[in-house]
Amino acid sequence: ANIRAFIDAHNADPKPFRWTKSADDILAAIQRFCLRSQTIGGISRSGH
Repeated sequence: ANIRAFIDAHNADPKPFRWTKSADDILAAIQRFCLRSQTIGGISRSGH
């Protein structure tokens, strides 16, 4: 019931989603994350 109330309240005054970073910035952040996870014990935290 609480989740439904939140959704209803949010949808009553919706605002468009706006990207605040460029695609290049997002991809660079993903690359940094992947490189960082490889250095932690040689295995990523996801087990892959």
